[in-house]
Amino acid sequence: MTLIDSLQIDKPHMTSDTTCEAVMHLGSFHSQLQGYLNGGATLAFAEIVAGMMTNELIDESKFGVGQSVTANHLRPMKCEGELTARGTLLVKGKMSHVWRFDMLDDQERLISQVTVTLAVVNFER
Repeated sequence: MTLIDSLQIDKPHMTSDTTCEAVMHLGSFHSQLQGYLNGGATLAFAEIVAGMMTNELIDESKFGVGQSVTANHLRPMKCEGELTARGTLLVKGKMSHVWRFDMLDDQERLISQVTVTLAVVNFER
């Protein structure tokens, strides 16, 4: 089982040349003791989606690896329903990509904003 499976993340998809979307189904696994969404789950979700989307955009001889993840958690969310990540590719360089994600609850309220920087490295088999 992978982290993607454990976090219950649906396969992300590109919605344009520079935007993407993904959904994470929430349950007790994602919660703090008080029943609210754990910020660490939100960060892991964003980094996973950024990496998967970068890998779709670059040559198969390369892949994206996380370098930096920063977030502002703006609203607490009960750990139920779904969290949607809507990403925008801010920088598409040869050696790095930068993604910004709006993390939204079921009512489209902004829960967190997350920025993920990835290094684009050679894939050595």
